[in-house]
Amino acid sequence: MFGEYQLRTQFVKVGDTKIHMLEETEELIKYRRDNVRVILKKSRGGFRIVPAPAEGYGVKLLLIDFEERIMIPPRETLYFYLTAPIEAEVLLGDTVVDRFQISCEKYALYGTPEIGAIARYWRSGVYASEPESPGLIRIMITNKTNKWMEMDHVVVYIAGTVMFYSYYRAYYPLVKVEFKSDVPEVNNTGEPPREGLTPSKKPLPLPNFLMRW
Repeated sequence: MFGEYQLRTQFVKVGDTKIHMLEETEELIKYRRDNVRVILKKSRGGFRIVPAPAEGYGVKLLLIDFEERIMIPPRETLYFYLTAPIEAEVLLGDTVVDRFQISCEKYALYGTPEIGAIARYWRSGVYASEPESPGLIRIMITNKTNKWMEMDHVVVYIAGTVMFYSYYRAYYPLVKVEFKSDVPEVNNTGEPPREGLTPSKKPLPLPNFLMRW
């Protein structure tokens, strides 16, 4: 699914989406995906299919509701996985040829109607190890306070984030959540959630996010 491919006649399946590459002549290749059509001139290099953050219509935040609440003891740290929505990009070099959804597309208002923001919405179980899903996010929660803390959702800044991938699966960077007070601080670290994964691009610094709601 994710990775590098040669510019030649072939079908590539990405989730439920089929990409068809057809050699029209010795020099030209037609790229087809649903209603998308692109004519490519053959070159020595190939093309890449990489995961992309679920920005949809240009949102900057990803809101994931937990199916179970989490309780964190004082001065403790917990790691877990969530499933997450993802998109895919088809690249020639660093140029985007096509981008499309792999996961279902839902949105929600994060915050109040007066000062809230539209976020990509998802609902996930909480998993101690990697579940079977095309998109995953690993969370590290640290409670630095002297009392138990509770979480039933997380909001992550995702605009422009690097992604990591194996052939079958895409990962958001490791997300660190810190309770220094009752308002958790969320950090998209830009770091791989585990070893052995390929980055989609060079990581860029992203702002920390105070999860007030």
